[in-house]
Amino acid sequence: MTKKSIIALGVAVGLLISGAGVTQLAQPVSAAQGVAPSAKSVVEAELSNKQEQKVTFKTKTLSSNSPYLKADVKIPVVESLKDNQYELEMNDIIERNAEKAIKDWEQQAADGAKEAKEKNYEFHQYELYINFEVKSQGSSSDQPQQVLSFVVNQEGFSGGTSAPVQYFYNVWNKAEAERVTLEGLFGAEYKNMLDKQIREQMAKHPENYFADEFKGIDAGQEEDFYVKDGKAVIVFPKYSIAPGAEGTPEFTVALPDSSDKGENEATKASVVINKGEYYTRANGQVMIPLRSTIEGLGFKLTWDAKEKEQI
Repeated sequence: MTKKSIIALGVAVGLLISGAGVTQLAQPVSAAQGVAPSAKSVVEAELSNKQEQKVTFKTKTLSSNSPYLKADVKIPVVESLKDNQYELEMNDIIERNAEKAIKDWEQQAADGAKEAKEKNYEFHQYELYINFEVKSQGSSSDQPQQVLSFVVNQEGFSGGTSAPVQYFYNVWNKAEAERVTLEGLFGAEYKNMLDKQIREQMAKHPENYFADEFKGIDAGQEEDFYVKDGKAVIVFPKYSIAPGAEGTPEFTVALPDSSDKGENEATKASVVINKGEYYTRANGQVMIPLRSTIEGLGFKLTWDAKEKEQI
């Protein structure tokens, strides 16, 4: 099957053809009573709604009853992911991680209070903060690949400097969602390419980094990234390759241009059907012309006399 054929199939998905040789294309739509359908193609509108639907987030607050810990915990609750089961499992993981963090810090705070009492010094309440940042909402307006990307930030204080922890969630937002990997974004040679990019960026400001500490992207680093504005941002833990003053160093790498892929071309295909070229049946079904629709998308429709059908 040619690329153009694949595109045509993608555009025509969900359309009903009412028999061989009949040049009408039927697509049910709902419209407000008394309002004429838009001149924009119903096909384009249907595809656009599906492709542009963004994943939404709610905020869930968790707390601690410990008198020794101040906990300000706000975690994301993901909604509208195309894969509902994946969504449920991911939300469960996020909440269980946060509950574990609260429990661990409650224990540390209790131990700290006990030690302060035994050694007769003033105890200062420990602090735990958890929040999140949405980077890409899983629609084609964010990324052609429709990547959902967000970060859960955790930081605790026990009197000294903090050691922030970040959890990165990168998901292909499709019917069967799956984790986004650097290899999936950049291909099989991603390690060499990213190592080169990161070293080049470090070399521009060598005073900000411990260049000798960077040994290249490894297995422990492969999930530490987010996707935003057509770029992957690789994030390193605090103190790992730079002084603490640099926080968590980030390196931005542009994603490969995927505009030449068939699946992305299909989402861009569109056609305008003018008023008077379509009509609405009594049941609300809008009938649009097959030939002008198909040819408007750049394809040729011909009559096969032998088979007695349009091809």
